Amino acid sequence: MAKRGKIAAILLNKCPRCHEGDMFKTGITGGIYNMNDPCPYCGQRFETEPGFFWGAMYIGYGLSGGYMLTSVTLLMFLAGLSVNMAFLVAILGGIVILPINARLARSIWIHIYIGYDKELVDEIEAKNHTADA
Repeated sequence: MAKRGKIAAILLNKCPRCHEGDMFKTGITGGIYNMNDPCPYCGQRFETEPGFFWGAMYIGYGLSGGYMLTSVTLLMFLAGLSVNMAFLVAILGGIVILPINARLARSIWIHIYIGYDKELVDEIEAKNHTADA
């Protein structure tokens, strides 16, 4: 059984095949797209083909649109800001969360195409267990 589910693996930017290895080498301050390739745990290549992550732009666009729509609506109706001020605050917030959005879009995109492989994880854990014994 997976130690973490698909949603947790996406949000934590974990490998789609093993849900263990980190997709990114460093935190956001170390570079937005500073990715491991292959996965340090199972060896899955993240850049499966040249330009693979171009599709993640569409995911990012949807995430950004959802953020803007939600934040402007909440700022206008709950905080009582004018339309212009609500858009200004939302745009500034969007700039701040841009790196998180970009990484999340890549994580969602690769999880769409590569599934969890329980047998592989069990095999790796068995090898690690016998090496520790």
